[in-house]
Amino acid sequence: MPVYLSMLVYTSGTTGPSKGCMMSHNFIANVVFGSLDGRREGDVIWTPLPLFHLNASATTVLATALQGNKACIYPRFSLRNFWPEMQRTGATLVTLLGAMIPLIARLDDTPEMLACKGRIRKAGGAPYLPEIARIYQERFGVEAVGSSVFGLTETTFLTRAPQDEPIRPGTAGKLTDDFDVRIFDDEDNELPVGQAGEIVARPRKAHVMFSGYWNRPEATQAVMTNMWFHTGDMGRFDDDGRLYFVDRKKDYLRRRGENISSQEVEGTFLQHPDITQVAVHAVPSEFTEDDLKVTAVLRAGATITEEELCRWSIDRLPYFAVLRYVEVRDELPKNPTGKIMKYQLRDEGATSATWDRETADIELAKR
Repeated sequence: MPVYLSMLVYTSGTTGPSKGCMMSHNFIANVVFGSLDGRREGDVIWTPLPLFHLNASATTVLATALQGNKACIYPRFSLRNFWPEMQRTGATLVTLLGAMIPLIARLDDTPEMLACKGRIRKAGGAPYLPEIARIYQERFGVEAVGSSVFGLTETTFLTRAPQDEPIRPGTAGKLTDDFDVRIFDDEDNELPVGQAGEIVARPRKAHVMFSGYWNRPEATQAVMTNMWFHTGDMGRFDDDGRLYFVDRKKDYLRRRGENISSQEVEGTFLQHPDITQVAVHAVPSEFTEDDLKVTAVLRAGATITEEELCRWSIDRLPYFAVLRYVEVRDELPKNPTGKIMKYQLRDEGATSATWDRETADIELAKR
């Protein structure tokens, strides 16, 4: 049976050049019907994501049209206009990504925010770190915060939270009938429950996964090792079958024999009141493994120094996860959907503007 191309949707390009994913009509239909879970009659969904993003085109436009509700697509994310938009549109569901999420959490109270408190039923997207999720729930009155699914452009929903269970921050749902999902090590050996490794998958049904990368057969083959689609993401399952996202594989760091999740370190730095955006990434070390670098954007008017940030983090991080490098910038490189392109920061490494802990009088005690 021939597979007819419905859409070409490009990957986000956060780990390298974007690739066009070939999607069949059945693929798109599966995404649309899977997006209706938990929606109610009269919902208004709001997103600032561009229409070339599958979330906007399929889960926002097509799913909303099928249900007969309303969708509001903002042309470009604006922090200043977020709460006025919530008040203007009456949004009950919002979809956010990347740096948008902590930036909104740090906004001052406004009349528009207070008027909308409790109106937004669900704030979807990723990543919602636990402390950020609490702000959305307690300060903004959002009922459900975070992503109840795990997926990629190539696969969409590999796991999802059962409808009778609340979203648990940090988890990404359970297995569905669509995909077989496993956790593999670097040699494609399956790992036991509780151990982190690469998330891999293969479809249980026809045409629920992408049909390959457009004009990139070698790239398609590279992610389909041993007949498993390799997501490039690290995760683990718990005893109840819930999936936990750990990190992007290229962002997962190893230093002095210890594994470090860049996402967990970023969560620590985002607790600092002077930091609005942060990226934790590797810089090659002379000891063949990685050194950690924090590239941060500070709030307007902040005067904290790189050394002060490093000293602040020492009591909040394991000794092996304390950064070596810090660099403060006016902005971080992002793709059109607001995701930070860490591969650019890794390629730049330690620049002339980077502060180095090893040149400062700071000693770390193993604990």
